[in-house]
Amino acid sequence: MAISILASILLLPSALAVYNAYCLCLNYRLAQKIGVPIIVLPASPDNPLWALSSGKILFVVEVLFGKTSATTYGRLGWEFYDKSKLHLRYGDAVILVTPAYNWVYVCNAEAFNEIFQRRNGFPRPPRMMAMLDVFGPNISTRKITSTPFNEQNSSKVWREALRQAGEVLSFWKSLNPPIKRTARDTRTLSLHVLSGVGFGKSYSFHKSAEPPSAGHTFNYRDSLALILENAIPILVFGPKLLNRKFLPNKWRRIGQATVDFKFHMTEMMQEERRLISQHKPGAGNIISSLIKTSADQIDASNQSLNDLLERKGLTEEEIYGNIFIYNFAGHDTVAITFNTAIYLLAAYPNVQDWIAEEINAVVPNGNTSSREYGEIYPKLNRCLAVLLETVRLYNPLIGIAKSTGSEPQPLTVNGKQIIIPANSRVIPNINAMHSHPRYWGDDALDWRPSRWIVKATSPRPDPAPTGTTETISDESIFVPARGTYVPWSDGTRVCPGKKFAQVEFVACIVALFGRHRVEVVPKGYETLKEARKRVLMTVNDCEIVLLLQMKDPGSVGLRWVGRN
Repeated sequence: MAISILASILLLPSALAVYNAYCLCLNYRLAQKIGVPIIVLPASPDNPLWALSSGKILFVVEVLFGKTSATTYGRLGWEFYDKSKLHLRYGDAVILVTPAYNWVYVCNAEAFNEIFQRRNGFPRPPRMMAMLDVFGPNISTRKITSTPFNEQNSSKVWREALRQAGEVLSFWKSLNPPIKRTARDTRTLSLHVLSGVGFGKSYSFHKSAEPPSAGHTFNYRDSLALILENAIPILVFGPKLLNRKFLPNKWRRIGQATVDFKFHMTEMMQEERRLISQHKPGAGNIISSLIKTSADQIDASNQSLNDLLERKGLTEEEIYGNIFIYNFAGHDTVAITFNTAIYLLAAYPNVQDWIAEEINAVVPNGNTSSREYGEIYPKLNRCLAVLLETVRLYNPLIGIAKSTGSEPQPLTVNGKQIIIPANSRVIPNINAMHSHPRYWGDDALDWRPSRWIVKATSPRPDPAPTGTTETISDESIFVPARGTYVPWSDGTRVCPGKKFAQVEFVACIVALFGRHRVEVVPKGYETLKEARKRVLMTVNDCEIVLLLQMKDPGSVGLRWVGRN
């Protein structure tokens, strides 16, 4: 009996290895028919076991055999480090063959446009998107209007971001440098803006939040923060498993956070339902917008919520799912980007001077309270340029996954049509596109926000001196060619929170850099030049923790000082 069990244990890995090799051969034969360069990898990037173990496995492989295609392209987040090298070497379309899927990586503007426009031909991979259905089916299951992200809410984002960033700045100034908690504090800042504007839960950076409701462990903010900090185990194991009593306390706390967050969502839903039944306008946040989008002009007084919603398309569970997605996508991406931008600005003080020049021209004396969002925001092109340039080179979203679905799909790349087999992954390689010299010039790898600013075409008879309102009013944002810049995706699936993120980022830049500057604190006998170089090394040392982010931002200390 023991021998039989041992034999079964030993045979299982062998059987899996044989099966993987068989699948790899099948996919390789399919890839050969496409007619583009092929790279073979031992496992699919979305394989959970490979994601957990690939680092150690590839380290051993590289020690034994040196750098290979497997160690280069099998690494999680290789797209960030490789930039456009893959396509400069092999061409605009390359296939990574794995046992699970063929991954077709594309770096061509016209092909990008075709992929994004043909929504039915190149849908999002259902299996990958289903991982995000933590609280219910998410926004990818159905087209949802962008009602929650209108100009009225942009004005709210502007005011809340200014307030939150001002509080964070006051806190940083009260600390003794070096400040090594910037990443943590920018996460809190972004969370407060999102919860305040999106969900009607306003918090102060200085004050403690409200106590949790009776019978619960976490309030809304703390439950959401814990969920976002532990998104990977939640996505892999699901909320139900994490609530099992046999698990360690740390894991059960994460499970409890999911329970409490669902409770807070339910409370907010019920309150919005009550307001709708009374024909009142509601809170004007994301939840009320989702409900109204699904049940516009329907009398809710004598109907259950599901009856109310199914007539227009959204179920209660779908609203829960979309609330989670808005929090997940709207928090981490903005927080990581803003944190990265602060460190980049610390490394480039000349860019700080450049944006401060604009801020002080548009908002004299830093008095934002006397002027409205609609009057100020459109004039802050340089501040927006910092965001655009940061997500060009440091987008937290490592890629945009598409697929061919159940049918083969044609795709034109450089004037040549290729046929991509069914059930293939199709990846518009945004890291390559955003760094390709064909589209961004010889300095494509340089972080240079000024590349986004263009002057008015008609020269002034009497040019105004640099820094005046007249000169800055001549500036506008450069619009890249279609398909060459897609950090928020493109086509019908463009990110609905794009404007929310842009307004939040710009408002925070105004609050922080109008009257202050950030400086890196040198270590020991390090010169300022060496310290700034260390900042850039830290910014470029990234890892994938669901999203791309700096590996060790706390290794760099910062300080905030007033401008003369």
